[in-house]
Amino acid sequence: MGKQRTHIPKEIKEKVLKEYNHRCAICGSDNPHLHHIDENPSNNEADNLIPLCPNHHLSDQHNPTANVPFYKMKLFREYKDPTILNVKFHPLYNRFIFLYEINDSSEDKELCDKSEELIKFISSLNMGEFYSKELRKLVGSSSRTYLDGRSVRAYEKEFRNQLLNNRQTSINLIIELLRYQNWLDK
Repeated sequence: MGKQRTHIPKEIKEKVLKEYNHRCAICGSDNPHLHHIDENPSNNEADNLIPLCPNHHLSDQHNPTANVPFYKMKLFREYKDPTILNVKFHPLYNRFIFLYEINDSSEDKELCDKSEELIKFISSLNMGEFYSKELRKLVGSSSRTYLDGRSVRAYEKEFRNQLLNNRQTSINLIIELLRYQNWLDK
């Protein structure tokens, strides 16, 4: 059975459309449709809705071969930065998406490894030296070389908690880094 579509309340619809000046969030075209970011047509929370023109809504969002990943669309909805939808952003996106997906079943060692890969990748970007150092301050060192008498397990658990506590600040920092990339210029 398909997902049950519910009517979007008028006040929520108007709020979302007004936020984007009644235009497509991607290209600025008139007469946008409201797209459910999580693809659940009954979730009519304003943060789950984004106005898209018919071309972006039907062609890009509901075409399984060209679908924008959920968290990427969520990031675009939150930050309204077109760089997020640029294909050149995708390698960075792939390296930090784990921050959204941390849960009780996440392996602590894997989180340490992914964090280190993200920091190394960021260091290769424009302004990357600065941002990788700032990110390391937020998440700490994933290196288990200096445990100060702690067990590896205790260290990894502490590292996981630091990742969780600083997740949003880390994501904000990564999105801020985008303004220094010239991806839209090419």
